Amino acid sequence: MLDKKINQTIDALIKKIKDNDLGSIKLSNKTNTIEISNNSIIHESYQKGQIRPPTKNHNLKNETIDNFISIDSPMVGIIYLTPKPSSPPFAKKGQKIKKGDTICLIEAMKTFNEIKSDRDCTIKTVLVKNGEAVEFGQPLFEIS
Repeated sequence: MLDKKINQTIDALIKKIKDNDLGSIKLSNKTNTIEISNNSIIHESYQKGQIRPPTKNHNLKNETIDNFISIDSPMVGIIYLTPKPSSPPFAKKGQKIKKGDTICLIEAMKTFNEIKSDRDCTIKTVLVKNGEAVEFGQPLFEIS
């Protein structure tokens, strides 16, 4: 049986997921962990052909859905498209990228992870904004 405080916390998390169209949310303390997923958003996105459930854990996952080739996030975190706020972006629309080039940084657990291209390509579209939270498997760049 859950106490009143935990029930209120769960209700608040569910409201936050619905209000912000989040896929999932997790709250932990020393003794408890609460994780709530919004399967309707994941299912809805999959039906629209935007996101496919992850099948393998690669550094970069490239997938083709209706001729849509993307470089996807290998982790959950905050994406940074520039090395410093005053610097130009690592990759921008129309730029040719070589295999091994850094295309962005993802901050996870106070660690900045360089995300590198696993192929030669051209950036068609940048699908995320600088400083935005990203999910595992979320498309970051449309490439050709």
